[in-house]
Amino acid sequence: MEKNLEKKIIIKVSDVSKSFNNNVVLKDINFQLLEGESLAIIGASGSGKSVLLKNIIGLLLPDKGSIQINDTEMVHLNKKLKEKILLDLGITFQHGALFDSLKVWENIIFKIANKEKINTKQGKQIALSIIEDLGLQPNILDLYPSEISGGMQKRVAIARAICGNPKILLFDEPTSGLDPVTGSLIDKLIKKAVSRIGGSAITITHDMASVCRIADKVILIDKQTISWSGTPKQMFDSENEKIQEFIKTINSEIFFND
Repeated sequence: MEKNLEKKIIIKVSDVSKSFNNNVVLKDINFQLLEGESLAIIGASGSGKSVLLKNIIGLLLPDKGSIQINDTEMVHLNKKLKEKILLDLGITFQHGALFDSLKVWENIIFKIANKEKINTKQGKQIALSIIEDLGLQPNILDLYPSEISGGMQKRVAIARAICGNPKILLFDEPTSGLDPVTGSLIDKLIKKAVSRIGGSAITITHDMASVCRIADKVILIDKQTISWSGTPKQMFDSENEKIQEFIKTINSEIFFND
């Protein structure tokens, strides 16, 4: 008798819709994130990608639908239980959202410092071990976010997200505004983080080179709903007009070179 090889569903979004002042942003969104899977969500600016992410983590409440994380229904879940679940997630926001009053190393270890007692020496060592993979220098650890560049802030936010090896990673435009070399570095780190911990990731992005490097599966949000889904390689054979618009400048040979 064959073993059941089906992967566990980590995040399940069912029939989710969201409007603001009668302006429909999301309509009947359905998808699943599986264990060990890296999912990329693409779509034009203003298509609702970030709104979807905020609904998943509970910053926004959907008008209707269900959002489950590890079989727990998040919609209308009480605050204490929701916060407990979110502690096991690594999240970055589009503009970093670092804590201005905390130094870089304190920002990076913020989540795990709320779980366990960590002294300054331990905290800096933990932060240092992460930023080295991001091409950042040790001398930034004692600086405040306002004292480093926007690109550095974005990388620090990613370091904070992966600190503590969370099983679920959610990235909102992680390579936006970064040069191609740094963007490629971020992609490698995301892949490394997912494979090392056997975790799952959702990345919201418009960077199609990044999609080709990191994603196992891609979904396109267009006209408030998911209009296409498939693998990065399938994108290049798709007749979907929006998909073709996104990939027209991508050379598949560059990004699918094993």
